[in-house]
Amino acid sequence: MARKFVISPTKLRTYLLCPAKYRLEYIDKVGRFYHRARAGYAFGHSLHRALDAFHNAGGAEAVTAEDLTASLEQVWVAKGYADAEQETAYRAEGLRILQEYHATAAEARQQAAPETPPPALLWTEKTLRIDLSPDVALSGRIDRVDEHADGALEIVDYKSGRDAVSEGDVRDSLALSIYQILVKTKLPDRRVFATLVALRTGARASHELGDDERAEVSAACLETGEEIRTREWESVLPVVNDHCPYCDFLPHCARFWRKEARQQGVPPPEIARGV
Repeated sequence: MARKFVISPTKLRTYLLCPAKYRLEYIDKVGRFYHRARAGYAFGHSLHRALDAFHNAGGAEAVTAEDLTASLEQVWVAKGYADAEQETAYRAEGLRILQEYHATAAEARQQAAPETPPPALLWTEKTLRIDLSPDVALSGRIDRVDEHADGALEIVDYKSGRDAVSEGDVRDSLALSIYQILVKTKLPDRRVFATLVALRTGARASHELGDDERAEVSAACLETGEEIRTREWESVLPVVNDHCPYCDFLPHCARFWRKEARQQGVPPPEIARGV
């Protein structure tokens, strides 16, 4: 039996952003030659690892604020910073975030009424997968799922680079919509909703997909997955788009555009000059 084609939020987001980027990443698999460490990614990954360990160890009830902040050094990702000064500034911000996160978690536990205890951790870094069709499966790795006293399941996703989040941000997030579909499919008798947490400020926002929304997103994922699965990738070539300035593959595409311009006797795109 042929293996199912598996799509994920990252794969879908990459394809919808730029099919040529998808080809380079997942078809040609040349990303290792182009990907660069970035301070924001390293910082976010470090905080994710510290909070994952914190919640798995029992949260504020079992882990002191001092132990939580000390753990940052153990999981710190040092790659991607411009210099030692920038890394020091990021580390100080990470310590502040974790101190305030612990204080908020401890306060919530202290103020919780006996009849409505705070949510209990159900999963962290959990990978779920469902079949969308005989040929396509949908998979996602979820940061955290909390179980509320009434049985509701809350998908929690951290954002380390943002100060504010809104319900619209949650509703419009493809990844959070997919996570809700995955959890709801696995546990259909539970209420499932998603929450974004802006770690810099502690701001939170939530949204719950309805049945029609889940069906619509599932159908869109399957349609895009089928398009990716059956696409003739040899004909997918780099095209200039708004994402190009931020893309690790820009040097690859710039070489392509310069070569094509020489062959056609025309100037290359502005973004290809000097790259």
